[in-house]
Amino acid sequence: MPGAGALVRAVARRPLVTVACATALFSLALLPVSGRQLAGTPSFVPAMLAVVTCFDVLSTYLLVGDYRDRGDPRLLMMAWAYAWSLVVMTGYALAFPGAVRPDPPLAVTPSVAPYLYVAWHGGFPVLLGLAWAPWPVRWIAPTPEGRRTGVAAVTVAAAAAVGAAVVAAFVAAAHRLPVLIHGLDTWRMTVVTAPVVLPLVVAAAVVTWRGVRCRTGPERWAFVAVLVCLCDLVLTYFSRTRYSLGWYSGRSLTLLSTGVVFLAMLAGFRRLKAQAERDAAIDPLTGLANRRTAFPAMESMVARCHRSHTDLGVLGLDLDLFKQVNDRFGHEAGDRVLAEVGRLLTWSCRLGDVVARIGGEEFLVLLPGTDEAGTKATAERIRRTIGGMTVPGVDQRLTTSIGASVWHPGDASAAPLLRRVDDALYRAKRGGRDRVVTLLAGAAEPAAGPDAPDAPDLAVAEPTRP
Repeated sequence: MPGAGALVRAVARRPLVTVACATALFSLALLPVSGRQLAGTPSFVPAMLAVVTCFDVLSTYLLVGDYRDRGDPRLLMMAWAYAWSLVVMTGYALAFPGAVRPDPPLAVTPSVAPYLYVAWHGGFPVLLGLAWAPWPVRWIAPTPEGRRTGVAAVTVAAAAAVGAAVVAAFVAAAHRLPVLIHGLDTWRMTVVTAPVVLPLVVAAAVVTWRGVRCRTGPERWAFVAVLVCLCDLVLTYFSRTRYSLGWYSGRSLTLLSTGVVFLAMLAGFRRLKAQAERDAAIDPLTGLANRRTAFPAMESMVARCHRSHTDLGVLGLDLDLFKQVNDRFGHEAGDRVLAEVGRLLTWSCRLGDVVARIGGEEFLVLLPGTDEAGTKATAERIRRTIGGMTVPGVDQRLTTSIGASVWHPGDASAAPLLRRVDDALYRAKRGGRDRVVTLLAGAAEPAAGPDAPDAPDLAVAEPTRP
């Protein structure tokens, strides 16, 4: 079926939809056998709670940091949900037999842990849903930068305090609350709490989806966190007993519900880091290497020449009268010219060559393994190619001046080689532009002043006249 195949491909391209669908299908598949009894594993709950604690702490920290950077109150509301989860989960750990010790301090009745579990797994998704509810615009306006730290500290502390108050209230009223669990039988917990909790979590899932569907950051994964909480509760309610397949599966989903936003934030940070590294190394207009990348590459190539006694040709290019292009046709036309020059330089060079934009209209070309003759030939080919190019909207012949040099064994570093290239480029400009000048090691230094004569040992490639 082509339609089904297209749907599968669309889902595969969307990780959020893929995870949400996989979790829902997994939970539905387990429902018929969720009550199958398994052996009790004393270490399971402590291990699960330890991982959830790490997720809650790290998620709260990162969300608060993101709020301080962006000022979006919705991110702070999400941090409240994780602070709530951390505090109420701690109460649950102190009430569940074997999570901390066989006789936990808050287990004043057998039903304290189930009540705290419901408060934990019901309150967390509801708070995430409130974070993405359709609040009035003035309520979710960005917080002024100077107030963000104080607002974050006070409100997260308040959310944790409310969670602690809820734990204390359940413990204090434990003897007056209906008993939710008898031995391992949790059916009464389902009958008493499911009609209240499940509709709230379903509503939270709908509200969260409506709130995050147009977002592009990691916060959009809040919907998956709410959906996984819903699946967790459904499996727990349908299992009817502790240590059943549904009970274990539900608590395994707890790890996903509390960790999915954290993992999405880590993935986002990794992408931002990769993008920052690329932006630091690549010129965004031309797609070529920038000077931050080109000069270290040149130093590495010079060091390789010293070791292996191979050749290295270097070209310095400067577009002639480029300011006139910007003045006559506008900066957008100038950008098109630079982008086209970058494309032509890449096309004119070999795969192992390095082409970089090191200034406004200045380019550097590194030609490893290229001797003097090859360097001159490459420079002349580039000059002719640029001289023959046309750019839409630019009614002006474009030319370039090129200075060239080749590595010499006496070059202790890239600096002497680069100075020769700069000197050769200066002479090409002074000599009338649209030409290639090659300055080799040992050539006379150019005399100062526009009227100084050229050094006699320069190799100059004159432009071909029409």
